[in-house]
Amino acid sequence: MILTVAHRTAYRYDAPIRMAVQSLRLTPSEFAGQRLIDWQVAVEGGQKGAGFRDGAGDWIESWSLRGPADRVTVTVVGTVETADLAGLLTGHREAVNPAVYLRETQATRADGQLAELARAAAVETGEPLARAHALSRLVAEAIAYRPGATEAHTTAAEAMALGEGVCQDHAHALIAAARVLGLPARYASGYLFATEDGAAHEAAHAWAEVW
Repeated sequence: MILTVAHRTAYRYDAPIRMAVQSLRLTPSEFAGQRLIDWQVAVEGGQKGAGFRDGAGDWIESWSLRGPADRVTVTVVGTVETADLAGLLTGHREAVNPAVYLRETQATRADGQLAELARAAAVETGEPLARAHALSRLVAEAIAYRPGATEAHTTAAEAMALGEGVCQDHAHALIAAARVLGLPARYASGYLFATEDGAAHEAAHAWAEVW
């Protein structure tokens, strides 16, 4: 599938800033299921600096903007070709040891509920990929999708207790539960082409990747 992306992010400040320096992780990764055809990142009025690929395989661009300015606008335009790999990430080159993604964060710290959910998945199957699928299903059952129920800093444990949340909460909960079982997991963000009913999806989306 050929997908065209046009995304603009605007930062507004209460008082003019003298300078802004940003490291932008806005370039899609390339792997067996995704190829970049063209991709451009621009900061209005900004100066592009050096770029590099980090250990996770992400391309990072540095940009600076001299003020005074009360607004910074970042625009991304590009085209990618995707292929359906049934949810499996293959052919992605990175140098980070997967064990790094066993470390918990404040957002993904597992409490008793999340540990219990992880144990339920472990009872179902001992095969790692099947466990990951079981965890994904159990998280979706435990946290009903409800926009506005949570906020940016809601943790996985809080979303589990509430029983409601959005894609970010699903991702955090899946990461936390996977790590309980010793499965490295991490947060991934990007674009969702359409919702389940086929309607165009206009916002960024969140996923969890389990190794």
